[in-house]
Amino acid sequence: MRVTQQALAIARIQAGSGAADDKARVMAWDRLNSMLSTLASKTSVLLRFNAIVVAALAYVLVIAPSEPVMGTNAIVRLMGQIVGHGSLLASVVSCGFAFPVINVQWEFFGMRIDRPLDTESPFDDAALQRLGDLVAWRTRLYSWAWRLAVVGGIGFAVLVGIGTLH
Repeated sequence: MRVTQQALAIARIQAGSGAADDKARVMAWDRLNSMLSTLASKTSVLLRFNAIVVAALAYVLVIAPSEPVMGTNAIVRLMGQIVGHGSLLASVVSCGFAFPVINVQWEFFGMRIDRPLDTESPFDDAALQRLGDLVAWRTRLYSWAWRLAVVGGIGFAVLVGIGTLH
């Protein structure tokens, strides 16, 4: 079923020419798509935060590695390097968890790579379940991306604190 055919079928159900069960399915479909949209929006912001942290850490650790802990003893320098590299790694891995959350849905563009365009894709409970599973999977990915971004951000703050206090 093409996107336009699916949209027309959903519009007919919403206009009243469908059963109550079909209307409930459309409402659930809209809710799940709204959740995907919210996840994509939040992930976009999270990726921007990660980009800032990664850029700052890359500068501090690679381009000017002596600046944050200049003039300190060997233990403080080692702690700074461990915290900095750990934070950089956490932020990069966070990006790895975040990218699949904003993955492109080929069905949105009216095409699928894994099946021809003219095959039927019914708007049924199985399709709704697949969308629900997608929301659950992307929510888990976002959760890990957020946790790792927090670890990376805290590590960066600790590194700045070490550099400021010593």
